[in-house]
Amino acid sequence: MTDEPRYAVEATETSLAVLETLVDAEGTVGVTALADHVGVSKSVAHNHLSTLRAAGYVIKRGEQYDASLRTLTLGERTRAGIDVHDAAKRKLDNLAAATGETTTLFVLEEDAGVPVYVAEADDGWSPPFVEGERLPLHVNAPGKSILSSLSADRIDAILERTDLIAPTDATTTDPDELVRELRRIRDDGIAFCRGEQYEGVVGVAAPLPEIDGSRIAALGVCGPVDRLNGRYLEEDITGQVLSTTKSVQVDLTAD
Repeated sequence: MTDEPRYAVEATETSLAVLETLVDAEGTVGVTALADHVGVSKSVAHNHLSTLRAAGYVIKRGEQYDASLRTLTLGERTRAGIDVHDAAKRKLDNLAAATGETTTLFVLEEDAGVPVYVAEADDGWSPPFVEGERLPLHVNAPGKSILSSLSADRIDAILERTDLIAPTDATTTDPDELVRELRRIRDDGIAFCRGEQYEGVVGVAAPLPEIDGSRIAALGVCGPVDRLNGRYLEEDITGQVLSTTKSVQVDLTAD
């Protein structure tokens, strides 16, 4: 039985569209502007706003509306139940402090990679993605690390369902070529991304396979190519990513 809805619930779709519009907006939004953006009447928009406000997801400021921080609460509670996050957080903080680079932890969520934790050094670099954002697996080092740790059948199934988009000219979009790269990653235990998702941004990551029911994940470092390149990236940073990943695996096994 598929999880795809046979008949999408229009009211739910509208409520989510209203909430996402408020989240994406720069400042508060009035009912008329919101209705125009979502493509519904003012009365329908007002009904959804009132319902979301009663549930604590929307706040009213004067005559306009804004998203509340309730979704942050849900995200934090969800993340608190992810074992690999608890095992890796402190080590990612330490790795960011030791290297001065941005460290990340991605988990597999259906057919996407989600950065569940990002640690930046004091004088570090901020990535062009945020925690909780769903990202394609084939365009970044953590995503490719995650894919490489899966069975061949599961990789094939994910690639069959995935539109291999090309955010940059460096992105691999040929499934056969990608599978060959995943085999190399599996053999080496390390994945690199060189401007495949964002131009000028590179990364390195190692997989954290499922251990006793933990989420399939990957731990890595990313940053601008003028900071991460050559021997520094391929030896120094890579070595620290691998050692940190092994340390997290030990903790997960011990638990």
